[in-house]
Amino acid sequence: MEIEDTHYPFNLPLIKNFREFAFENPVTILVGENGTGKSTFLEAVAANCGSILIGGEPIDTDPALAPARELGQRLKLAWSVRTKNGFFFRANDFINYSRKLAEIKAESRKAYLDIKERDPFSLEVLPYARTLHDLRQLYGEGLEVRSHGESFLDLFQARFRPDGLYILDEPEAPLSPIKQLSLISLILEMVKENGQFIIATHSPILMAIPGADIYTLDQGEFIKTDYQEVEHVRLTKDFLDDPQRFLRHL
Repeated sequence: MEIEDTHYPFNLPLIKNFREFAFENPVTILVGENGTGKSTFLEAVAANCGSILIGGEPIDTDPALAPARELGQRLKLAWSVRTKNGFFFRANDFINYSRKLAEIKAESRKAYLDIKERDPFSLEVLPYARTLHDLRQLYGEGLEVRSHGESFLDLFQARFRPDGLYILDEPEAPLSPIKQLSLISLILEMVKENGQFIIATHSPILMAIPGADIYTLDQGEFIKTDYQEVEHVRLTKDFLDDPQRFLRHL
């Protein structure tokens, strides 16, 4: 891919230097400081793949992703096995999705009760009953009644399917350390079912997913990095070993 444009996202060093990249393992993790382009790269891959957003909408429905779609059109992807399963997940999409589900549930329940009150034997209730049943099967009493971190995990557990491509941008955002371990468990279960994951993260816990390839985005390049050599990991370990060493300089 030859990139000569000077506007965003083509002016990012990572994109200007980009030629090719191979996803060789079921889990690929991208690590880098804010602004290095890891999220932009994920968005472009998701756009090229035709990934859906977490709410089920096509990725081209989000105007904020227009630059990523432009970049995605320049990418040429080659597949060993192509899949239509999976989704593109951004942490900030989750709140909107949770609210949308709550609204659908409330509207369906109201319509169901209104019809039942008007005619207890009406078949008009069936689509609303089906909607309520499906939401209960997927999410129990609802994502909105759980803590933010618990509802995140409920969502992943409900939506992960075998043979899927899952592109996750900072999924650790609302998760405690123990919940991040739970997410790793879900990911490993899907890997056994031919799932593939591309994850951008700042979390040293998620970076430790067994068998994952880790690439540090540094100076506009993808640099394959051992876990122990990732700056996030080393800095976190040093901080936990001696917090005051860092805090006294603030």
